[in-house]
Amino acid sequence: MAFLYDKSATWRWIVRSCRDSKQFFYTFATICGVIPGVVGYGVMQFTNNSSEKVQADLRKNASEDSLVLPIF
Repeated sequence: MAFLYDKSATWRWIVRSCRDSKQFFYTFATICGVIPGVVGYGVMQFTNNSSEKVQADLRKNASEDSLVLPIF
């Protein structure tokens, strides 16, 4: 972190702004938490395929060990 702090003027500005303004700190923290969460949720929804045909094919080709496990 010291390397980043020493070399980056933008990082120093963010740290200084967070230290001096609680409103900036809360806004920055919210943006850093919400945007990755929204992007991650979108990726999970886009890549989740809950098609009955796909699930049936996966169960048909599954090993016995995985078929014994309970599905919640």
